[in-house]
Amino acid sequence: MIRYLTPFFALLALAATARAELTVISAEHRDANSFKRVSEYLTGKHSDGRYAIFRSDNSRRDGFYVSLLAKDKDTLPSVSSVRIQFVRPGTQEITSFETTTGKLAKKRILVGLTETEWLDEDSHPVAWKIDLLDSSGNTLESAKSFLWSEPSS
Repeated sequence: MIRYLTPFFALLALAATARAELTVISAEHRDANSFKRVSEYLTGKHSDGRYAIFRSDNSRRDGFYVSLLAKDKDTLPSVSSVRIQFVRPGTQEITSFETTTGKLAKKRILVGLTETEWLDEDSHPVAWKIDLLDSSGNTLESAKSFLWSEPSS
């Protein structure tokens, strides 16, 4: 009997530690006008529409954005921050920024690099990785570019 339960518990432990993967919808440069909604023109009030949007510089809208879809809506209330790690062109150094999410309720997530260096339409990171983190810093869901690889242990 124990020989049948051992694989069961091993699989159960693996499932409990498995991370869900975010679906990457797009990774592209967007200008500020692409964020304007009709309601914003009529009321003058900012609206994020159907996305939860996180920017490295909240005072700017232009920049390089990764559009994501969370697989598990049930994990969203546990998300407390978003971390993006990226490699700038011409370097191999990993840079990162993390921002708190507040109450995350939307499955569609937009993460933007919006500092001055990303304003040019041709500016984009060589590689990137985005993690949705819980309050303890554990990764709940993640996505990465084709060129991103995990450091060796």
